[in-house]
Amino acid sequence: MFKKPATNVKSWLLSNSDRRKLREELVKRFPELATYEIKQGEQNISILPDRINRANITTYNDLHGMLYIEEKNPTWFRFDKDKREILVPSVYTLWRFPNMLPKIPTFGPVISKLKGGANLMIPGIAFPPEGLPDVGEGEIVSVTIRGYTYPLAVGIMCVPTNTLKPGSVKKGIAVQIIHIHQDHLWSMGDKSQPPEDEEVIKIDSVTQDQELEEITDDTIEESSETSDLHAKTKTNVQAYDEEHGIEGSYEEESEIKNNEIEKPSSKYTTAEVDNLLQASFYQALLEKLTPPGTLPLTSSQLYSAYVLPSRPVGTDNDVEVKKSSYKKITKFLKAMEKKGVIKVKEQRGDTLLVGVKWDHEELKLFKKHKTIEKASTSAAKSQIQNDDISSDSNNMDQIKIIEVYMPKGAIGELFQMQEKRIDKVYEYKEISKIILDYVISHDLADKKNRRFVIPDEQLCKIFESKKGEPIPDKMTRNDLIYHVQSRMEEYHSITLPGDKYRLKL
Repeated sequence: MFKKPATNVKSWLLSNSDRRKLREELVKRFPELATYEIKQGEQNISILPDRINRANITTYNDLHGMLYIEEKNPTWFRFDKDKREILVPSVYTLWRFPNMLPKIPTFGPVISKLKGGANLMIPGIAFPPEGLPDVGEGEIVSVTIRGYTYPLAVGIMCVPTNTLKPGSVKKGIAVQIIHIHQDHLWSMGDKSQPPEDEEVIKIDSVTQDQELEEITDDTIEESSETSDLHAKTKTNVQAYDEEHGIEGSYEEESEIKNNEIEKPSSKYTTAEVDNLLQASFYQALLEKLTPPGTLPLTSSQLYSAYVLPSRPVGTDNDVEVKKSSYKKITKFLKAMEKKGVIKVKEQRGDTLLVGVKWDHEELKLFKKHKTIEKASTSAAKSQIQNDDISSDSNNMDQIKIIEVYMPKGAIGELFQMQEKRIDKVYEYKEISKIILDYVISHDLADKKNRRFVIPDEQLCKIFESKKGEPIPDKMTRNDLIYHVQSRMEEYHSITLPGDKYRLKL
């Protein structure tokens, strides 16, 4: 409902009599709310404040409704669906009263898909040990990450929960999402974040890894608005992720989907892969992450940017976590933590490396090896020398065509702030480095989750649109790089033997 801004938002103060009627209606529809109305000394904790406004709104898909607003934050909204009136709390209300609705838990990676406009599918349900709450079709439910107290979305249950069982092959929509954290209803408020919870996702590692394997294309149902962008982003962003270790959802999706593909034969046994993977991990710690290394690191960032380049020469694709007994990098890291080598932390469905015990006996006794990364560097240097020697005899080299981009407007200003020229073209990797350097130099990383960037005035200028679409209050580094690059002028750099041409598309 709120994938795009609502219109005609004109509010007025609710009268005392209407406020009392609304309170009675809320308690009747949501009996759990009555338990929150308690006395704490002289302070009365009420589900409704003394002053609350209401506003008539029209959503982007021409759905009319009423919004209730408390101190700038939308708290409730009312609309008609299938000839029946529905009253739904916003995430701001759900964070105050987290247990007022039955909770349907899901996996961390799925939440990002729901934010893109998808509905929660049946395979995306993360069944808790105690089972799902008893909910009938058409009832209002909240959606959260399994083990996390606070709801992140609200929607309508599309199938009775008593028909859903763990491991079932049943498919279809489980919850039709109405409103979710970071959509346009949320952005109408103060844009506060869900409360921190020390108990977030403290799940047995084996259970978590087994259930994460259930996440497939059937887990979420992408809207047509997001599918094209998803496909375009994957090509650009994943290439950058693999090179720089910036974490995004694509690594998780790729890792999950790869487990469904028939695995190629390997010249190593599973036990040998386990040992080589551990050796690569130790090499990465000692050579690429020695104190004071940059921590915390996400599991996918650690794996792609540190562990894989540290594999012994000659192993290449034969040593991967999916070919080990661990199958998942999160399970491998927890095994290393159990040995006392590292310290990891679970945060909203992601595993973070937060510490290394540098005096651990296995690290002290570890013998380093020549890595794939070093061998590639040596080979590249050798190739350059050979190319210089034989340049005159290689006049029949193949033509090389690559995409390059030129900054303009607000992006050009950003490049100049980073002391970069705006009259030349840049490759994707160069753009990525410039943007990340800007984020670091201007301290724009979210203090709570450094995977996200909080746009400053200059970045907001880049994202301004003539349509007046709202600028997100924060975004992942992958999304930031993609959106900047997509707003630059695109060229093709064509390299011929001895010459170089730049053609504008």
